[in-house]
Amino acid sequence: MPFSVHTTHAAARWRLSAASAPLFLALLSLLLLGCGPRLVPFTHELRVQRDLSDSDVKNLQFYVSHPIALRRELTAESSQVTSSHKLLLVSGKVIEEVVVEERTPGVVVAARGGALSVSFEPGASLTFSAGPERFEPAPPAPPAPSFPGFATPPDPFPGDAEPLLASPSAAGDGSGPGGNYWLAAGPGREIRYQGKVFSAIEDSLRAHLLIDADALEEVVERRTVLPGVRLPGR
Repeated sequence: MPFSVHTTHAAARWRLSAASAPLFLALLSLLLLGCGPRLVPFTHELRVQRDLSDSDVKNLQFYVSHPIALRRELTAESSQVTSSHKLLLVSGKVIEEVVVEERTPGVVVAARGGALSVSFEPGASLTFSAGPERFEPAPPAPPAPSFPGFATPPDPFPGDAEPLLASPSAAGDGSGPGGNYWLAAGPGREIRYQGKVFSAIEDSLRAHLLIDADALEEVVERRTVLPGVRLPGR
């Protein structure tokens, strides 16, 4: 009889432990998420308010808010591909693709007025320029024509027709209104990267810079303004 009582208690403890496992995992996930950086948009107003110099922003860890995907079609004259980039075959075209995932960390390697050059891999950078919200909802796309027996080929450069309210240029002279630091592109979504011209596809131009709010506070606290020293009686 004592043996059966002990077995019952052990089984009850096992059932309790098994039932608590999902709750424990959920609490652990919340704890791990809470340990991550508290990311907020890095705006030009925030930079001015905190009086952050070019040197200050180079000592901050930045992150990108949205995925960035850059594509260019390879031709016989432009067949050289960087080893870290992807090669795709889309609609019979050979495409080189560069992808920066959401929340990828980056550092500022150059700052000029309202533009920041941010590096996400050694030896290359993307320009982000301060500006207001620049997107409006896209109108519904017209239905594609139906051709029985034929599939619609995929678009190698999706998103080119998305409307923009404004498109900060790579110049970023800072004379315009403030706002987020958006991925800068030229006409037709063109972006120069590693000396080559790419097209920013899909939601790439929604990408803007994020900053760890706690790290920003540390940088501001480390800066001390010296009051100066006066001669006695002066």
